[in-house]
Amino acid sequence: MAFLKKFFGQKSDQQSSLYKTNLNEIYNKSPFQKKQITSTIQDQKKLEQFELVLEQQIIDLEALKKLTWRGIPNEYRAKVWKLIVKYIPPNHMSQTTILLKKRQDYQQYIKNYYEHMNEQERDENERKIIKIIQNDVLRTQPDYKLFRDPRIQEMFKRLLFIWNMRHPMSGYVQGINDVASPLIVVFLNEYVPIDFNSFDVPSNFDKLPEEILIDIEADIYWCLCKIIENIQDYFTANQPGVQEAYVKIRELIKILDYPLYQYFEDQQIDLNHFAFRWVLCLLIREFPLSLTIRLLDTYLAEGDEMANLHVYTVTNLILKCAPEIKSKNMSEAVIFLQNLPTKEWTEVQLEMLLQEAFVFQDHFEKTKGHLKLNQGNTNRSSIL
Repeated sequence: MAFLKKFFGQKSDQQSSLYKTNLNEIYNKSPFQKKQITSTIQDQKKLEQFELVLEQQIIDLEALKKLTWRGIPNEYRAKVWKLIVKYIPPNHMSQTTILLKKRQDYQQYIKNYYEHMNEQERDENERKIIKIIQNDVLRTQPDYKLFRDPRIQEMFKRLLFIWNMRHPMSGYVQGINDVASPLIVVFLNEYVPIDFNSFDVPSNFDKLPEEILIDIEADIYWCLCKIIENIQDYFTANQPGVQEAYVKIRELIKILDYPLYQYFEDQQIDLNHFAFRWVLCLLIREFPLSLTIRLLDTYLAEGDEMANLHVYTVTNLILKCAPEIKSKNMSEAVIFLQNLPTKEWTEVQLEMLLQEAFVFQDHFEKTKGHLKLNQGNTNRSSIL
């Protein structure tokens, strides 16, 4: 099954020191110590798998995506994200040239759109957008000190304004700031070590040269462009992509949990009451930042199918909440859905959410012609 290959991949024939661990040493440890050793071995194996792919002269992007689907080690995430969104090419010989050209282009955008005029010289619409962006930057990832740092906030404001100026068909839309926030952490981590639990300002961040920070900003900008390409209709006029996602989510709930669907109908609960933010912001606001970064590993690995998997993931999240939802009245249910208890989730729970969503996607995308016939007669357990 493609599902099994997605998660387990192919075993490498390369011998590794991690397989030479003395079993007696492991089995004489406490359960907690055994868990730590197992985790260390798994982490080392994952590192070696990524190294094998990334060391190729021309990187096999499909192999890299399979590994990425299951999560990327922090050490390699920035480079892997740049590769799988096609910001840099898989050929090592071309990467430096392309990266330099893109960063130079972005520096020119700063001069053309941001530095060439002061606030008084901007038109009313530009001043209005800057004000909206500035307010959104202040509200982004409020739980983490890194996002309160003045240099980070200025960088963030500038790249979002340049996004607005370079994309006149959609312009800046609230929610793009949320999508950009994990990129800031991941690409900054290439130059200064980030604590992926606290996301505090690194102790040596103030020593980071401004030209390096501009390079980081350029990488964030270009990768954000690539990501938004896959969900562009979430941000254009009337946001048709969000409305299409709603239609599909309703259809899936009706098939997978008809009592929940009927509850929403009876209570007149519309997806717009709670799911707009979920869909538009790729669930980034619903989980701790460390988990949203892990979530993006899988989403980015999906490439053009990212929006599709996202719909199934949102659906699965609603289904997981079904018992709690159905025990409440309309206002209680909406309040619950607007403030999900997902801030305490673990990476294991997130990965289960994604794996189940993939199974649903794999099942329904192959049986589209039978969806209406099966409405109300299908349940989650029969698929999973």
